[in-house]
Amino acid sequence: MFRNESEAVIGKVKARENTKAKAKEKRRAVQSPSTSSSSPMSSSSIDEVDPESVKREVVEFTLQQPDTLVGGFVSEMVPIGALSLPPNIHLQHRAQAFFYSKSPLWLQNYDLLGTLCTQTTADEHLLASMSAVGLATLSNSLHTPELLNRSRKDYITALHLTNAALRSPTDVKKDSTLFSVMILSIYETITGSDSRSLSAWTKHVNGATALVKLRGREQFKSNAGQRMFLQVLSYLMLSCIQRTLPMPAHMIELRQTAARYMDNNKSAWQASGAIIDFTVLRAAIRNGDLVGPKNIIEQSLALDKRFANIFTDPPEEFKYKKVYTTDNPHLVWNGMYHVYATHSTAQIWNGTRTCRILLHEGIRDQILVDLTAMEPYFTVEEAEMQNSASVEIMMECQRDILASVPQHTSVQNPTEPTSLLEGSRAYFILWPLYLVGVMDLVTEDVRNWVVQRLRGLADVAGISQAKVLGDYIAAKENPWEWDTKPVPNIKRGIVERSGSVVGFEEWDSI
Repeated sequence: MFRNESEAVIGKVKARENTKAKAKEKRRAVQSPSTSSSSPMSSSSIDEVDPESVKREVVEFTLQQPDTLVGGFVSEMVPIGALSLPPNIHLQHRAQAFFYSKSPLWLQNYDLLGTLCTQTTADEHLLASMSAVGLATLSNSLHTPELLNRSRKDYITALHLTNAALRSPTDVKKDSTLFSVMILSIYETITGSDSRSLSAWTKHVNGATALVKLRGREQFKSNAGQRMFLQVLSYLMLSCIQRTLPMPAHMIELRQTAARYMDNNKSAWQASGAIIDFTVLRAAIRNGDLVGPKNIIEQSLALDKRFANIFTDPPEEFKYKKVYTTDNPHLVWNGMYHVYATHSTAQIWNGTRTCRILLHEGIRDQILVDLTAMEPYFTVEEAEMQNSASVEIMMECQRDILASVPQHTSVQNPTEPTSLLEGSRAYFILWPLYLVGVMDLVTEDVRNWVVQRLRGLADVAGISQAKVLGDYIAAKENPWEWDTKPVPNIKRGIVERSGSVVGFEEWDSI
């Protein structure tokens, strides 16, 4: 699964002396006094490093601070007597290499980082964001607070450097700038310890969306541009579902343009189109643009049929195996789990399951509204039949999401030992798992299992935001970002902001 290419990240980052002076000047111009002294971009040259060397170096760092360690995490990862460490390799460089070695767990287009980071003049804002996330992941996984403190400094540096890139007419359209914004959104998920991190994640997604809009149709002329657009689109779909907002019109238009350059017959493309239409439908219901139980139920059922048809006879890469076991009930719900060909296919499956659960929750609500009307449109028998069908679909989607948890949280065979630092793939299961924990039909047993699984992801996988979501479920509270029961509002106008992109402080609503 993982490409052993950390040397590609490190090998040429600072290979030429003529880039050092320029980098220093750039940092002085954008960094605050509190962050300049701890800049992650050292000017010293370094040797090539592979992922295992990166791991051993970080272990050495943590071993020097025994008071901050919890349990035997380090000794489990690398035997102390086996340390053979390359000299003079800065911690931030190790963190960048570590992030790259684990980037398939976070980014669908992770391999593009190799091209960007081996350029003669690798962009400082991209390297700083990689360092911040790499250090944060290591800190959470190794339970080493000192690393988290260092990651925060790199995060602040990355914000300053990225804002400087956003103000540049040339840098603002670079792949590295868009990548940096996307990586900073990952940082919020990894380190987020309260609801503010959910808002910060949303702002980064809005920022990436603004950059995609600015890049226009030119981005689709390269494979890299196409794939980065799809990554941002997937983040934005999740954000729209969370906040009951329609996909922005400009993103729908860009996707239509992208269809001229890309294969739009694939199941993944069709699924994303249905998810986009779901965001539009759900927002229309909330905003009062679509009213009446008959209209809402009919359109919801039509869209649900599209979701079902996409995977009625899925292509080979979207098929999954069911495995039955009585082992590891903390990882395997009810003795069964799925094995998918890739983590991205599991993510797409869960995206459609999430939408179908929310669709049928809405259908069941509308059935109740219709039955209380003076002249119901549906007969009692029709209402009961549809309610039973909706319950069956919701429970099936719930079971399938729960069955996908091992794919995201351990090796594909959950009976094998879990690698401590491979848990970051759980990034893609957080919100589907959260929905399962708060859906109408959830039982106490399922709710409690989901809470423990999310808290476990925070403790073992190092995804701090998982604990935030688990605590919301345990307290039976919802964060404002995920509105599972949107209350219809009086129709209102939409105010759109115009102007150029000037920085993260300006990210607001899409």
